[in-house]
Amino acid sequence: MLIVIVKKLKYVIMKLKVNYLFFLLFIVSGSSCFSQDVANGPYHVGFKYYSTYDESRLYVVNNDTISRPLLIHFWYPSNENIQKDSYSFKNYIDLISLREDFNKPSSEVDSNSYNFVNAYAGYAKHNLGVDTNLTTQKILDCPVAAQFGIDIAKSKEKFPLIIYAPSNSKSAVQNHLICEYLASHGFMVIAVGSAGDNSLNRKNDEKSILAQVNDMEYMLNYFEDSLKIKYSGLGLMGFSTGGLATSIFQMKNENVKAVFSIDGSQEYGHYNTFFKVEIFNLRKTNVPYCMLVNNYKNFSIYPFYNSIVSKEKHLFRMPYIDHNGFVSFWRFFDLCSAQNSISKFCTSYDYISSAGLTFFNAYLKPKHVSNKESELNFQTNEYIQSITSENSMIAQLGNVILSDGIDSANEFLNSNQKVFIKKENEINILSKSFRYPDVDAAIQLLLFNVKMHPKSWQAQFELGFTYKLKKELTLAKEHLLKAQELNPEDPEIIKLLNEINESDK
Repeated sequence: MLIVIVKKLKYVIMKLKVNYLFFLLFIVSGSSCFSQDVANGPYHVGFKYYSTYDESRLYVVNNDTISRPLLIHFWYPSNENIQKDSYSFKNYIDLISLREDFNKPSSEVDSNSYNFVNAYAGYAKHNLGVDTNLTTQKILDCPVAAQFGIDIAKSKEKFPLIIYAPSNSKSAVQNHLICEYLASHGFMVIAVGSAGDNSLNRKNDEKSILAQVNDMEYMLNYFEDSLKIKYSGLGLMGFSTGGLATSIFQMKNENVKAVFSIDGSQEYGHYNTFFKVEIFNLRKTNVPYCMLVNNYKNFSIYPFYNSIVSKEKHLFRMPYIDHNGFVSFWRFFDLCSAQNSISKFCTSYDYISSAGLTFFNAYLKPKHVSNKESELNFQTNEYIQSITSENSMIAQLGNVILSDGIDSANEFLNSNQKVFIKKENEINILSKSFRYPDVDAAIQLLLFNVKMHPKSWQAQFELGFTYKLKKELTLAKEHLLKAQELNPEDPEIIKLLNEINESDK
């Protein structure tokens, strides 16, 4: 009895801390559009999971071939708050261990969960500056917002449904906070862990993207046919490589009404592979799209965002977080601590959740009282900043290379010189995405840049670097020496020249 009381007290304390956090954010946000949606929603959060197999596909676990296992996670709004089965973080983490073997012994599950959280907490402390001041066991015991098995809220209106697609081979619980947050505001969220086409490892990118799309389709059919749950509109949310799957899923499914991408890989180096997926079709991208990206500047031209045909699209940079910051674990560790820090890295996650809620409210809730234009044109603040640069021509150039080859791209470049002469930096960035899959295409792009900007050390450096990758060292040295004349003290130029000189000995 005492243990139950203690668990309930810990849950109450956790809820108070979370509500206090959102109150602080409301004050800090001032006139920002986020201030309207930073509080917990009117619903309690329910959670269930379902163990099933897709018998149409084979899957390898520990050298055994079985039907593909799918552990479906389901967050939903509820009016109940009876703590039928209070959930802790360990209950979530246990599901990671069970995703391929639903009958794994509890002792092995306990060990796996402890080691997992211990490793992630250590990483947070040493690499991200997130010191929870908690033991691994206390993090595992920390209560989450969801309550297991409580009933779905009864409502005159059906709730919208969101499918979440996790990153490379990861579990659906990697972003439990935003899933809980959306459920508290009247959304149902379903998810299943990411895996390759026939095992947990994603060995082939194209096949793995399609495997995750098939998992999402299986899960949606299970939700509709086995659980018999109705919904009002369908949205997608994907993180990292999960973003690739959500975009392909949207192209295949006309019922998708909105896509929210959490630093999705379709905007980075994976776009080239993504483009080659058999059912990729930019003409079918006429749905609202919102993309949050990491703090790396001059890292991408955002090729998918700048290629999709939808007029309702929104792009934002999160200036305090890298790609790892889009995972909810770090924010949760911070919230579990008795002395949670005022960490901009951690607090940024709350703005990810707020942006997702604002976006899905606007497009999945027809009766939501909002003005889409004012609500989605988020006022820039230090945590989230709108990206307004126009790179559609650069994205089109990349698409021409992928679809028609570099000769056609050269014609496109030369016929639009007035546009591309102003895009030196963007062409440099585009060339980097072709360095490994098509180094000759990368070189042709950079030759154009050098022709247009012969006095640019950066253009000469990028071309020299790329020639070095191709092992054409004479040409590499020629352009690196030109770069050095224009920028004598740059350490990267000196380093590359030294490497070439060493290889000549």
